[in-house]
Amino acid sequence: LQRVWYLLDEGETAAPDDVSRAWDALWASIDAGAALLRPGVVGCDVDAAARKSLIAAGYPEPMYALGHQLGRSAHDGGTVLAPKWDRYGAAPLGVVEEGNVFTLEYGTAVPGRGYIGLEEDVVVTADGIEWLSTPQRELWLVAS
Repeated sequence: LQRVWYLLDEGETAAPDDVSRAWDALWASIDAGAALLRPGVVGCDVDAAARKSLIAAGYPEPMYALGHQLGRSAHDGGTVLAPKWDRYGAAPLGVVEEGNVFTLEYGTAVPGRGYIGLEEDVVVTADGIEWLSTPQRELWLVAS
């Protein structure tokens, strides 16, 4: 279970706007992919929805897939929620099936501050997804 926090600078009581904007943009992109993820959809289409959302928010294109299957090992093969790039072979063209378990993970740099990376895990149900844990919708703030 991954958790993300922001270490407040002296005098800060909230995350700065650039950090909050990146957090919100990442969640919007993951939600865009999650909204499309269901049996019968092609993996690259799920990635495309998430990727389009993040780019439209003004962030660089992620250089990796939105998600991969989980199973006996971390990267269990099968369908990948990825763009049709050579390095992924035919995996992005795979069709999602009920019962598949996927990561949904994107991240972006926040210049001068660091990198925000989100990862949540889901199982595909007959009509969508079920989150395998409670998604962290709010950035945790830690006072210095």
